[in-house]
Amino acid sequence: MKTLNIYRRQWLSLCILSLISLVINSVVLSIWFNASLEQLIVSDCVILVALLVLHWRIQSLQKKAEMQIASELLANQTLSDTFPVLAAAFQQSQNVLNEHIDKIKKINSELEHKALQDNLTSLQNRSAFRKDLTEFLQRENQSEQACLCLIRSTELATINHQRGRIAGDQYLLAVAEIVQYIGHRFSTNYIYRLSSSDYAILIPNATTSLAPILGKELKQLFDNFQLQMSMESAAYTGITFVRPGQLPENPLTRADLALAKAQTSVVNGWYLQEEDADDVFQGESHWRHVIQYIIESHSISFAGQAIQPLNMAISNYIQIIPRFIGQNQQPLPSETVYAMAMRHGIMSKLEELVVEALLQQHKTHSENLSRWGLNLSANALFNSSFMIWLERILLKEQSIAPNLVFEIDEEILDCHLAASIRMFEMLRRVGSRSCISKFGRGLGSFRLYRELRPDYIKLDSGLIDAIERDSASQQFIRMIVEISHRLGCVVIAEGVESMSQRETLERMYVDGIQGQLVSKTISISK
Repeated sequence: MKTLNIYRRQWLSLCILSLISLVINSVVLSIWFNASLEQLIVSDCVILVALLVLHWRIQSLQKKAEMQIASELLANQTLSDTFPVLAAAFQQSQNVLNEHIDKIKKINSELEHKALQDNLTSLQNRSAFRKDLTEFLQRENQSEQACLCLIRSTELATINHQRGRIAGDQYLLAVAEIVQYIGHRFSTNYIYRLSSSDYAILIPNATTSLAPILGKELKQLFDNFQLQMSMESAAYTGITFVRPGQLPENPLTRADLALAKAQTSVVNGWYLQEEDADDVFQGESHWRHVIQYIIESHSISFAGQAIQPLNMAISNYIQIIPRFIGQNQQPLPSETVYAMAMRHGIMSKLEELVVEALLQQHKTHSENLSRWGLNLSANALFNSSFMIWLERILLKEQSIAPNLVFEIDEEILDCHLAASIRMFEMLRRVGSRSCISKFGRGLGSFRLYRELRPDYIKLDSGLIDAIERDSASQQFIRMIVEISHRLGCVVIAEGVESMSQRETLERMYVDGIQGQLVSKTISISK
């Protein structure tokens, strides 16, 4: 049934009230005053007119009050005292609503802050950088200028591999502290972590003279940090200037080119790129020329990190790490060199250079009876021509091949089982050893283990991080050790950083450990 509004109810009430009034009026006049019919009709008409006038006046005032309240609500004003109870109730409801709105705004602000914040360093993230850069480029003042500084921490992958992920996180936090200090030093809060190893600083209202000061201060801080951490390098810096009206890709391309040139200059160097390059891919072209120079001039050296045996029955084993040298005799970040070689399709030539140089270097260490291990890339596994070349050169160097251990990450091997089996069978034919590195992603690892039958496996550092208190990781490692020992495979733990980790692994009969705790990286080139 349809509900009547207040005005219809008032008309209904008027009809009922009029009927009752007329009846009472007729009874009273006819009984008490013996009024005639004409007198009854006149009195009834007077009563009806009076009720109608009163009703119209009340309804008019009510509509006026309703319109006033509606206008006050639309204007978000405080309600008048026309209806005090309604005003009080509305004010109370509005107060409750405002409290809820404030809570929602606070929660939304916190969520927005978290969405634009990097979890590890608490700096602003890539989304915040894109938002702030776009807003600056859309400003109307075309003469305004900002300095964009990109910083790349190039040693992350090396530290993660050699010292463990905890050390890698500490390295990133230390770089973030330096970046944050520089940002505050130049009075800006626009400080970002763009990716796992890249940072950015945006300095508004910057002059051209700022770039050398910024670059030199960053280099000095990174040099000091490098010495403290005993690393090959710490980070590199690319600088450019940004003006409103430009497309976002223009300053980013310049900054990327500046970063590429910085990485091929001095250690922890910086470079200022003010003008747009003719080729938007000039940064990558620059790297192609650098890698071609490395291959043609054989600009490579080697460092090594020993693996400490916990089982005296196993042979000593040294992890060999290639180091690439640029045209100015400066060390280049290895991970960047490999990434750019892969991007430009010259990874096979670079790995051939590494293997040839490794064999030549081993000949100069004829007194060294330990085995040398070299990590191969995905390209080595999937490139048939490289695999054929590797087999031929190892067959040619039969005196050295048995002392070489070729490592490939489990994740790469798992992507193509047929190619992995072919690679491991080839290594067995030539007498070299095989190793699955970063082993232990889950129970699926045992399937790969069964198919490949490696000579060594290296436990992933993620299993080692919390091994003292993680019973699940302990049980998993015990399973790996038990199966490996039955099959004659040596188990090595990577990324060992504390004595408690070493003692736990020793009790679990792991054969060897690798990490900064037991051996630092040393040069082995002659």
